[in-house]
Amino acid sequence: MGIFRELHVLLTIYKCCSLVPYVPPRPARENAKRVYRCFRLRIVLALGVILFITWLRAQILTEYSLFLNSLSYVMWLLASTVDTIALSLLLIANGINVTHYGTLIKLLDRIEGAIDRWPSTTTTANRSPAYPPYRWVAMVGACLCTVYYWYGFFSNFEPDISLVLQIRWELLLVDVYVVHVFLLLLAMGRCAKRLQSMYGETVQRADVTNLCAVLRLRDDLLHCVTLVNRIYGTLFLGISASMLISMTCIVYFDFVYTGLQFYHDQPYLVEHSVMLLWKCVLTGGLLAVAGSVAEQIQAITQIPWHCTFDSVHNRPLAAMVDKLHYKCLFQDVRFTVYGLFTIDSSLSYMVVSSIVTYLVIVTQFRQLEVDKAAKRMGRS
Repeated sequence: MGIFRELHVLLTIYKCCSLVPYVPPRPARENAKRVYRCFRLRIVLALGVILFITWLRAQILTEYSLFLNSLSYVMWLLASTVDTIALSLLLIANGINVTHYGTLIKLLDRIEGAIDRWPSTTTTANRSPAYPPYRWVAMVGACLCTVYYWYGFFSNFEPDISLVLQIRWELLLVDVYVVHVFLLLLAMGRCAKRLQSMYGETVQRADVTNLCAVLRLRDDLLHCVTLVNRIYGTLFLGISASMLISMTCIVYFDFVYTGLQFYHDQPYLVEHSVMLLWKCVLTGGLLAVAGSVAEQIQAITQIPWHCTFDSVHNRPLAAMVDKLHYKCLFQDVRFTVYGLFTIDSSLSYMVVSSIVTYLVIVTQFRQLEVDKAAKRMGRS
């Protein structure tokens, strides 16, 4: 199973959390409908739990009615609910794209299996003796996520505040799921490099049979890009929104709230710095990997066509090879959020520009709030 075999432990955790329908191998066709039906039922139950916890948090927050008209309360409320909304949308998207998940597993399994069975001395010489240590990277990533949120919980724990408001389990689930997508993109980049090497070998040998097989594998990899965009587009958008809100709130509470003054002894300065670094590494790393993998896949579609068919008398076969070669020139191989903007450039620009715009608006509202408070003090 390649990448999905390496991530077996993570996928088991995701299955328990209703994030994936099953752990590969794929269920039999007669059991697939039952598995998908149970998965959608688990999603409904998970959404019910999320809705109940959100309602419970809202009930607890209404006790602090003095802060309901405060801009700081609004900022904190946005920061505490955006990841909950992102997780809910992620569950809904996974339920809608449950069949595409099985197709993605099937295609990647076919590509990785063909690469491992490729009878080439050159590719075998460059091939690592085993798969890259995806499972160890996954375990390290999951442990780092757990340690980070345990640190955030214990460093900011307030005994006077309800635990429902302090335990942010949805943040941990989303970040661990990002690790899975991160490794999935790396596996696709690895397949793109191997296919490029295999493509060059078949062109040099004018091996039309194997060339057709490589071109079909390339089409499968391009189809995987489309499936990733469809399945994980909500995740890309959700973590970008989470980074936008988190960074805006950090700047607000550490800079705007204090009258555009920055103090080295600011409360929660260390925690906010760690949070800012964590969000930048997680989101920025995922966007960078998506851009790099897209370039590697794009390189397969831009390889010059050097193969000649002078020795091939089968014209239909030559025409089929030409068709397979030129077909990918009209396909979009970029990772996008539902076709709206690319992951590598447009999304990063959107997040940065949105943070700046959001901060300008928040600063203006904060100034109005300060002026209003000053007028009240003057009247009294």
